[in-house]
Amino acid sequence: FEQSNFPKQYPATLDTWADPVETDDKEMAILRQFLKNTNLETRGLKLTYDANRDGWDPVKFHEKVDKLGGGIVYCTTRAGIQCGGYNPKGVSVFILFCALRH
Repeated sequence: FEQSNFPKQYPATLDTWADPVETDDKEMAILRQFLKNTNLETRGLKLTYDANRDGWDPVKFHEKVDKLGGGIVYCTTRAGIQCGGYNPKGVSVFILFCALRH
């Protein structure tokens, strides 16, 4: 049960940062540093959903991200505040969403 084998069971670090990987673009390199000791620390990242590109719609969001595994969410508010989060398990609530919609 060492941290290297189960990184998602340990809290985020506040004093060490992940290094960029070869496939990171400028934005991904900035986000990468926050993924130290996660299951995404050394994996290639890709932009899966962009509300401005794909639409501000929960159905479209879930069509793009459900069942893809762990990921990060990054956003900028209208006031310019940048925020985000890391989910080691991923998203798969589309079935629940559809059931609640009907």
